[in-house]
Amino acid sequence: MIPPKKCGTMAKEIKVGIIGVGGVGQCIAQDLANSKLVSHLVLADLKVKGAELVKKKAKGDKIEVQKADGLNPDEVAKVAEKVDIVVNGTIPALNLKIMEGCLKGGANYIDMATGDQEFGHPMFEDQEKLDKPFKDAGIFALCSMGIDPGASNLFAKRAADRMESVDYVKVRDADNSKLQGYEFATYFSPDAMIEECIRNPLYYENGRWKRVPPLSTTEVYSFPDPVGPMKVYMTDHEESEMIPRFIGKRIKRCDFMITLDETFVEYVQFLKKLGLLSFKNVKIREMDVAPIEVVIATMPKPEDLAGKLKGNCCVLTEVSGKMENEETVVRTWTYMSHEEAYKISGMHATAYQTAMPVAVAIEMYARGEVSISGVKSPEAVDPVKFCSYLPDKHIPVYEEIIKRVEG
Repeated sequence: MIPPKKCGTMAKEIKVGIIGVGGVGQCIAQDLANSKLVSHLVLADLKVKGAELVKKKAKGDKIEVQKADGLNPDEVAKVAEKVDIVVNGTIPALNLKIMEGCLKGGANYIDMATGDQEFGHPMFEDQEKLDKPFKDAGIFALCSMGIDPGASNLFAKRAADRMESVDYVKVRDADNSKLQGYEFATYFSPDAMIEECIRNPLYYENGRWKRVPPLSTTEVYSFPDPVGPMKVYMTDHEESEMIPRFIGKRIKRCDFMITLDETFVEYVQFLKKLGLLSFKNVKIREMDVAPIEVVIATMPKPEDLAGKLKGNCCVLTEVSGKMENEETVVRTWTYMSHEEAYKISGMHATAYQTAMPVAVAIEMYARGEVSISGVKSPEAVDPVKFCSYLPDKHIPVYEEIIKRVEG
């Protein structure tokens, strides 16, 4: 296991705003409320229930609750004016609006995922169009800085930096938990999860990005204990877009696969055939509604699943290449049980794991260890320092180096 870092770097106290205080936002807020590097925390949302809950639990008067709509850049700017960095805890569809608000208010920006242009949502390439305005303002936008994408990218870069050449990068996400009482649910944003499953997944191979039909590519991957072998599906994910561009070495292949409950897969395929996962509006009783919005409205909110999940989740990145002129595979991973996450944060492990890389990146910024401007991918963060801080957040980082014997 990679040990926690003992840091002697000079640090400063900073002010942080969080737009969107659902399950992940609450985990970030709880952690930063206890951070000596954060002097003030503005929690903003259209519905302030989650923010008020965090404030009630926190000690002292560090937290300020504010009503704000992530769709409205002017309201975002009012939060940004008060802080050094704004966390986008909403959905990827709002990324550009919140980035615009950060530019108006003069604050740095961080999010945990992108969307997909097919559904009218911005991808990372759309965010990159704001690179010059952010640079001109002397601030940064650190995009897709969650657990995967985010930590998974930095696991890849940490391994690749020690290699002479890289053949492939595999990102694998597993969850062996059981959820009673729900047949159709996701552990994070339902619209983001459904998007990943109905979009032709992107992967990189021999210098080109390619796509395959949704849910058509599977394998059984042997995850480390306590997860073990799990069937995983290739889905559309940010790592396949970002890692080949930013890992720092030419690679032959990169893809992402995740475990999916078989019942969930059947529902997705059936709903898609019926046209109920369409983002195109239809008229119902004089109202224009996208069918997928109706489906999502009937699903439980991810934060409502806290305390109901039993099992472990694991995020792993496997990098193959040459290290010291030998064919080598480096596997880097972290795992956490939903029970442990609930004990720590009142949320499940999916939300907690997604949140902690954001908290780490913010504290690294406060220590002066994130010195960037413009729009950046996770690989802009020092992967060694990042991995060394994660264990302080109950996210242990494990590494396995396997020398491959040829012949």
